[in-house]
Amino acid sequence: MDCMRGELDTYYNLKIQEFRTGATRQNMESVHVKEENKRLRDQLTDLRSKFNDIDGRAAALQRELDIMRREKEERERELEAENGELREEVAKLRAEMEAILKELQNLMDTKLGLELEIAAYRKLLEGEETRVGLKQVVDSMFTTMTHSSTDGSLADHSSRHPLMKGEMSAKTTYQRSAKGPVTISDCSADGKYITIENTGRKEENLGGWSLKRNIDGSERNDFRFSSDFTLRSGAKIKLWAQGSKPITAPPGDIETDQASWGSGANINTRLVSPHGEDRATHVQKTIYT
Repeated sequence: MDCMRGELDTYYNLKIQEFRTGATRQNMESVHVKEENKRLRDQLTDLRSKFNDIDGRAAALQRELDIMRREKEERERELEAENGELREEVAKLRAEMEAILKELQNLMDTKLGLELEIAAYRKLLEGEETRVGLKQVVDSMFTTMTHSSTDGSLADHSSRHPLMKGEMSAKTTYQRSAKGPVTISDCSADGKYITIENTGRKEENLGGWSLKRNIDGSERNDFRFSSDFTLRSGAKIKLWAQGSKPITAPPGDIETDQASWGSGANINTRLVSPHGEDRATHVQKTIYT
């Protein structure tokens, strides 16, 4: 009996101890869960606060984006209006430039006509002094020329005027061609100068190039450029005969050792490279009828 009672007491105490241990464990777990819940609540609060901040920043950025879009659209309208004004201004400037070029061409034609008229009077005076025939007098009388230039192709222009009260007329044609940007743009009718022009967009080296001229089948002395001679883009120079260069000539013009470039009825002027290739030509032919 006492033995059974002792076993029951021992069993009862053991169970009580187990219950207490379990209650302690549950209490600890409960405290841990509460602490975890509190931590999660605090973290959720922080996240909500950060979300609200981010949402506010996103709204502010959206407003800035809308403002920038409106400014961009307004700027595009202003630029389009400015472009329209610039296009109109460019069109006006092109029209003015065409008018100026046309006027310049007329002036060049008038200038050439005056030079030819001066040459004709000089021929008349020389013919009167040396008593040469009428054929030599009218070799370069009262012809006009219209300039034209093409790269790698031939330009042909002519003029015809009655002379000596209708008894004789002279038809003069001018042809220019070029295999590059450097051209012979003009040849003085009285043999005072020859004009070389660079129509390209870059500087051209003419070192060692030569200028050859054939007048009525007779070859004239060649003129050779110096080895370091260059012609800048858009530049135009005149090669003056000796003693013909005026004091008002541009500093880039050259006075050569040629006494005169000569004049005649059939003149062929060539710009020749150091390899002997014709790079530009200027041909004048006069036919009497």
